[in-house]
Amino acid sequence: MNLVALPFLLILIIAALLTSVLSGATGMGGGVILLAVMALVVDTAYVVPLHGAVQFFSNGFRTFLFFKHTHWRLFTSYATGLLPGAFLGINVYQHLDEYVVALLMGVFILLITWMPKLRNERKDSILIFIPVGIVSGVISIFFGATGPFLAPFFVRKDILKEELIATKAACQTLAHIVKIPLFATIGFNIFKFWPTLLFLCAAVMCGTYLGKKLVGKMTDKQFKGIIKWLLTAVSIKMIITAIYLMTKVTDGV
Repeated sequence: MNLVALPFLLILIIAALLTSVLSGATGMGGGVILLAVMALVVDTAYVVPLHGAVQFFSNGFRTFLFFKHTHWRLFTSYATGLLPGAFLGINVYQHLDEYVVALLMGVFILLITWMPKLRNERKDSILIFIPVGIVSGVISIFFGATGPFLAPFFVRKDILKEELIATKAACQTLAHIVKIPLFATIGFNIFKFWPTLLFLCAAVMCGTYLGKKLVGKMTDKQFKGIIKWLLTAVSIKMIITAIYLMTKVTDGV
């Protein structure tokens, strides 16, 4: 069973390949862009579940490729908060105004990306990733792509680029593992569209491998600079889009 017609499937395959190259090289950005493309060609009800399944393979393969660089203490803190956050998210899924959440999330990402570090902000303080995991669990249900939310916290820890990519990928893989069955409990079994998933997952795995080849060509300083400006662009787009959609909804009332 296919979720989209062949021309749209080709668009999704190309988008999955290119965005996974970006994510493989920088650890973020690709998931948000892929989500936007999916929103254009996939039935709205299946956008987030499909995105979650594809990103599970993308992040999972990225975790495999960068496995030895994973910061496991940070991952454990994140995992502690993720599960309760995801359960909370699935229970309020149909009641929260997504435009308001998108607006607040965009503003928050912009602030956390550019806010100067506090004097007492310790590099080894990773307990912050417990509440980060809770919030990530909630927003992953609504938006699918949590990379822009997670990335600023990783950047502020001053970990190496390989550690950032590996640990962030592991965190997001776990989020998708939790999210997929939760969506199934409310009637969205994305795996019945296995032919579509097969092509998209092959594309993201190829793209991730190509992206890994690009990582070694950047210094940590260059890498962090790219991440900061990607986060800035994504957050500004989220803010503008949320305001525009909220205005349209208000005008339509």
